[in-house]
Amino acid sequence: MIKTTTLENVINAVHQESANQYDETMPVHEMEFDSLEQMWISGQQVNVAPSAQRLLSNRLRVPHSYLSRCPEGLQADNLNHWIEQESQTRDTFFCRFDGNTLRAVFTERYQPLDNMEILSQIIQQGFDPASHVQYSLDQGMFLLKIPEYAKAFGVNPGYGKLDEIVPGVAFANSEVGLLAFSIEAFFYRLVCTNGLISVTSSAVSRFKHISNKGLENFPETLLAVIEGSSQKQESFKLSHHSHVDDPASSINAFSKRFGLSQNEAEIVNQSFLQEPGNTLFSVINAFTAAAKTDGLTTADVYKFEKTDGQILSLVKP
Repeated sequence: MIKTTTLENVINAVHQESANQYDETMPVHEMEFDSLEQMWISGQQVNVAPSAQRLLSNRLRVPHSYLSRCPEGLQADNLNHWIEQESQTRDTFFCRFDGNTLRAVFTERYQPLDNMEILSQIIQQGFDPASHVQYSLDQGMFLLKIPEYAKAFGVNPGYGKLDEIVPGVAFANSEVGLLAFSIEAFFYRLVCTNGLISVTSSAVSRFKHISNKGLENFPETLLAVIEGSSQKQESFKLSHHSHVDDPASSINAFSKRFGLSQNEAEIVNQSFLQEPGNTLFSVINAFTAAAKTDGLTTADVYKFEKTDGQILSLVKP
């Protein structure tokens, strides 16, 4: 769930979240499973977080969907067989722990980029710790959105000055392999507190965790994203004049095009009923409203808002 607070409070929350986290390079031949959820590493029994379960399943080429349905004994038999095979070709894994829980497993190519490092860069770029921001943080992902209220622009003549959109910057990162680090344009609709994340065309703003380019190019990428976001304002205004004959069909078509599940598409359809309309803007608003659904993970929120940005990118000034 997205929360609103100060940047300083976000820094404190992330620092507290990472208090017991540490990394170690561990020998593969010293790994043994009791089940999908519990294993031994170098003589120490550890819990296996869902994020690490999926990474291990992918690495060992055993479908997680299959393993999760197996009894514990069969899970262990499968995993121990394939970890033994892995040890014949690989010496170590880079392991990320949170206390006694394994949260991620990577190969030696992985370059960690922690959330605190990103926040440190943000402060270095001059963002005020007292400024109000939006964020979501869980075991899988960190999402921070910094609005620039002084640059708000009107978008809906029917609402008058009440309907304004605030541009800003969004930072997304996963320390456990859910997605690459990204710096992207963010748009926040004040009247309904919906948000949208959009890639600008002026910069490479996504960085896989296989190099330090995300930090090395941080200032340049940030500047390019901020400058590029202004180009999206006209797209918002044009979306108000783009008539949609069948909004429900459009929602389903966009959901399929951008990889949403049937259940996720239904969430968007239900959100559309909160503020129905026959324009592309109404369709876009349905996806942003869906991101506020209770019980979503940070990755779910990001997926809905990112899909919205992809739809907006189809509107050409």
